Amino acid sequence: MLELAACADAPRPGSDDSSTPDAPPATDAPVTTDALVARVPILFIHGVNGSAANFDAMRARFEARGWPASHLVARTFDDPAWGCNVDNAATIATWVEELKATTGTAQIDLVAHSMGTLSSRYFVKNLEGTASTRTYVTLGGMHHGLASSCSPDFPLKPCIWSEICSTGAYVAQLDEAPATPGPTRWISIYGSADDTIPNSSSMLTGADNILVDGADHMGLLEEQPAFDVLAPLLD
Repeated sequence: MLELAACADAPRPGSDDSSTPDAPPATDAPVTTDALVARVPILFIHGVNGSAANFDAMRARFEARGWPASHLVARTFDDPAWGCNVDNAATIATWVEELKATTGTAQIDLVAHSMGTLSSRYFVKNLEGTASTRTYVTLGGMHHGLASSCSPDFPLKPCIWSEICSTGAYVAQLDEAPATPGPTRWISIYGSADDTIPNSSSMLTGADNILVDGADHMGLLEEQPAFDVLAPLLD
């Protein structure tokens, strides 16, 4: 049985496509002024019990790579622990429109971690998010839920935990064709050492599935090797 803390996206205390294509190499090439202007804004979506602060290290790396700070937005849901994914998806829709307005861009990129995948994927698929989302990236994403939350003995049953159930209606609707609607590019990145979300739940048919060897659940947010996989995909 999954304990609540095991899925929390707080700092650490100490039928799917199983392909794992090679990640593009990292590059430290200088960024021109024209390229800076062309940077697509990124909205970062945290998981359950997480916050905007989960992306501090990643945002700093993107800034060092050439993104303006105004184009790197992470926000915290009103109820990060118990808020329903459907409600979170509506909040994401508002955040996307605000980011587009402040940056003057027609599209943004979305980067979601852990259960933030279930909220943001609902936005992209069901709330016309494909029109605004150029590239959608999940990190340790819970695309197909967890079997443990389907148990009748599961002690907590707020909506987010019901939505996690791998055989439940929420996950089933997201996986209905098209599971990865276009023209958005779909990318799922996951770590071989992730013991919170099984890789089988992160792999998504229709997405570019990329394995980061040795990365654990929070390392996908915090560690350089994972960033070196992610950043070239958004360049």
